[in-house]
Amino acid sequence: LTVKSTIDIGLQKKAEEVVEGQLREVGQELNISQAAVVIMEPDGAVRAIVGGRDYGSSQFNRATDAKRQPGSSFKPYVYLSALVYGNYNPRSVVSDQPVCIGEWCPKNYGGRYSGRVNLTDAIARSLNSIPVQLAQQIGRERVAKFAQMFGLPLPDKPDWPFVIGAVEVRVIDQAVGYAAFANGGYKVEAMPIE
Repeated sequence: LTVKSTIDIGLQKKAEEVVEGQLREVGQELNISQAAVVIMEPDGAVRAIVGGRDYGSSQFNRATDAKRQPGSSFKPYVYLSALVYGNYNPRSVVSDQPVCIGEWCPKNYGGRYSGRVNLTDAIARSLNSIPVQLAQQIGRERVAKFAQMFGLPLPDKPDWPFVIGAVEVRVIDQAVGYAAFANGGYKVEAMPIE
């Protein structure tokens, strides 16, 4: 029996070096001692995976087991949901303005609002009020379902802040989701073995 891994040894070594270098460079300043990386082909083939800084000091795999908030990297699922389920296209104009759902009032980084912007600019600038407004219009359940179709294990009706990335996912799940963006919308499974 011959088992062939999808891991690219050169890329794996480079990923490990980058993690170590970044942690050495900014880890203390940012108060972080670990990091995770998943590098995946659009077909789901895992080319490199780093689950932490040093397996000898911690066997916990942060790439496959740790759940963290993806932050703004979650927003493409919201925008794509709006393109599919709403009457939107990349040039559709929406007003970046204060928005509240109950007591939750998300603000943009820096606290400023940009007024009327198209969706392309809104996602490029990582504005927060616009994905919230889009999710209000198309329904947060639709956004959650859409992200689930891309491979993110979300509840069917998550709390509202999930639309700006305040939901916990694994690094490998986010890589699987992004692989579908890269391959024309086809969902994949992470494959470490060919």
